[in-house]
Amino acid sequence: MNVLILGYGAVGSVLAKLLHKEKVITKVICADILFKKEKKFEKMHHMKINLKNKKQLTSIIKKHNPHLIINASSPNFNTDILSVCEKTATPYMDMAACWEPDSNKKAKCPYKIEQLDFNKSFRKNNLLGLIEAGVSPGMTNLFVRECADEFDFIEDVKIRLIDYSGTNELHFAWSKEALLDEINSKPLIYRNGKFKIVEPFSGEEEYNFPKPYGKKKVSLICQDEIGTIPFFIKLKNIDIKDYDNQVELHKFIYKLGIISREKIKVGNVEISPFDFAKKVLPDAPFSNKDKKFSSAQFAFAVEATGRIKKKKRTIRYFVSFPKQQEINRLKLKANFITYPTALSAKIFVLAMQRIKTMGIMPPEALDKDVRKFILSELKKTGHVVIKKEKW
Repeated sequence: MNVLILGYGAVGSVLAKLLHKEKVITKVICADILFKKEKKFEKMHHMKINLKNKKQLTSIIKKHNPHLIINASSPNFNTDILSVCEKTATPYMDMAACWEPDSNKKAKCPYKIEQLDFNKSFRKNNLLGLIEAGVSPGMTNLFVRECADEFDFIEDVKIRLIDYSGTNELHFAWSKEALLDEINSKPLIYRNGKFKIVEPFSGEEEYNFPKPYGKKKVSLICQDEIGTIPFFIKLKNIDIKDYDNQVELHKFIYKLGIISREKIKVGNVEISPFDFAKKVLPDAPFSNKDKKFSSAQFAFAVEATGRIKKKKRTIRYFVSFPKQQEINRLKLKANFITYPTALSAKIFVLAMQRIKTMGIMPPEALDKDVRKFILSELKKTGHVVIKKEKW
């Protein structure tokens, strides 16, 4: 299996290293605009690409004939890459949607999952496109399906994330732009069979996570899971909330109202508050070597309530990934967010050849035997702990 990874950033670089270790992967082609020259070593091949140039991507595909293209760059390129995959008959995978408001006022969901526009043509051409295939979205979606399959009728689903960095000091696990985008995005919820957009950081509650976390304050965040799951799993309610030990700082930035992308005039200069915030916020990249981050960890709970043989039941999965100090031993230059994302993506890549259904699909649409393989691979990974409760 030859894989072409578009984007060699925080996740793409870690994913490439993980795939490089897999025996079934014969070549890992990494393309990024930041590469200055072409480089080959072992199964790895680095090359420069401008993803705005469809002809350049098409020529790379024709030359290297990859069995799979993965968008590990910005979701803004999803549509362009999908159109090239469609024309070159190349399977596709990504880890997130662009998640823009849907211009169609009759659309059921106010946010658009743009990849689904290619479902009809991919099915017609017997092509597979696996979307949202990271950790959240991705593994979270898959565990919702695992829960749903045990119910006769599923009523409520709660997805609860833990983003624990180990310090309350300002830092950016991705980038300043990514953090500001996340803070400024309005969450989507699904209530009584209808989608609704709500305010960031609303819906605050205490959620009782399994040990060692226990009760933590969580609030609503904007995540792709809510945009796909109700279309593939029949349920009444679903939302996603997050515990982040930096949340008070994020709330402060949001309340300042300095993250609008609309330009305003200041003297003779026009600048958006968003760009201004990027400039004035201090550089605070997450450092793998800094001991204050050693206990940083990502985890998630998927809790579903419904009816089994007319009796109300609740099923909960809790999945915790390695702490930063354990990730450092892997020598991947990854952090507590990028490693779970890249690890999950790697497992989805390994599962691609087992998927029989064609078209565009998120993880909750995968068949049971494919999900079984993915779960077995996740369980085999060191320091990943999966707990299941039922009451």
